[in-house]
Amino acid sequence: MRLNFWIAYRLLFSRQILFGGSAPLSFLGLVLGVAALVASMAVMSGYVETLKLAMTDVTSDLQVVRRGKLVEDWATFSKKIKEQEPRIESMMRFGYAEAVMARKGQVSGVLFQGVEEAELAKVLNITKRVKHGQLQLGPDQIAIGIGLSKKYNVVVGEKIYLVVPLATPFDSSGFKRQSKEFVVTAVIDFGKNDWNERLVIGNLKSLQQLTEIGDRYTGAFIKLKDRETANEAAINLEAKLGTGFSVMTWYDVNRNIFEAVVIERAVIFFVVLLIVIVAAFNISSTLYVFIRQKYSDIAILKTLGLSQKKIRLIFLSQGLIVGTLGTIIGVIIGYDLCFAFMYLQDHYALISGSVYKIDKIYTDIRFIDLFAICAATQLICLVATYFPAYKGSQLEVVEGLKNG
Repeated sequence: MRLNFWIAYRLLFSRQILFGGSAPLSFLGLVLGVAALVASMAVMSGYVETLKLAMTDVTSDLQVVRRGKLVEDWATFSKKIKEQEPRIESMMRFGYAEAVMARKGQVSGVLFQGVEEAELAKVLNITKRVKHGQLQLGPDQIAIGIGLSKKYNVVVGEKIYLVVPLATPFDSSGFKRQSKEFVVTAVIDFGKNDWNERLVIGNLKSLQQLTEIGDRYTGAFIKLKDRETANEAAINLEAKLGTGFSVMTWYDVNRNIFEAVVIERAVIFFVVLLIVIVAAFNISSTLYVFIRQKYSDIAILKTLGLSQKKIRLIFLSQGLIVGTLGTIIGVIIGYDLCFAFMYLQDHYALISGSVYKIDKIYTDIRFIDLFAICAATQLICLVATYFPAYKGSQLEVVEGLKNG
């Protein structure tokens, strides 16, 4: 085997191959194909991971909401959930309300999310997403998304009004206006474009007072010991709590996006893999020409006792060498492309948040993706070189010496 690789190496790195024909361009196409595969898979994996982090950081691993009405007794409610699911690490109640933000004649529809400040750090990872100011959620304090801040030039320390419509006690079709002044203490990048442009976070007590719902709330955010068990925990809780409650995982919040990404990953992989296939078969055609030029050398190897099988292995070894070198160089360039992509994201608006839901992607190079890329590249190169290898092994000694 060592002899096969040595002969393959000597034949492959001859001047005729390195500087003649289309071999260098074919090899370059193979390298660029592998690099494109690495970069594209890293971006797709990073997109999923970035969106997943945004889900769990802002809405936790699980959300439990009572269908049709608000929840009242927190002690009983939380005890019941914890008894049913041992994988729970911590819980926090929350409330939602549609509101209007008013500031200096400017108005915008927002979603006001009320949370318990004392439990916030145990359940959500919002603190690390703060871009300006400090996350303080006192009775008259709120934090807003970075998109909302940029759109209306709202800065930390500024005062804004939140207005909600409330049904009048005598006429359910009529509404009265309820408003409260808040101070912006922090500007946060929530990780999703629509959250950044609409979400406002404040104290749960402030939300309850503004909406006049007493001590009731919408539901509970739940942090699990392992977020990957969220689906199992959700199925278990739904079965135990009954139809009166809705349990959503971080995956359910954007199920359509995650399912679309799975299909897009497969499509992109096979489309970009076509570059590798074309480059490999260009190398195959180059080897065909090379074998015709080396008829005399092949004949001499056969006279020295090398069988058809060993001749075939020599040329297959060339495919293995080309595939290995192309994969290694391509992976290195793919890594560089990922770093370049991250750098360009920091300086230019490459991704439209309104289209892709997020405006920044952290690339994620996974081992399984690298393994699939390397295995596919090697297989394609071996298949592409098998046919010229087979033709070279079938050469008769007399014919080779005569043509040489």
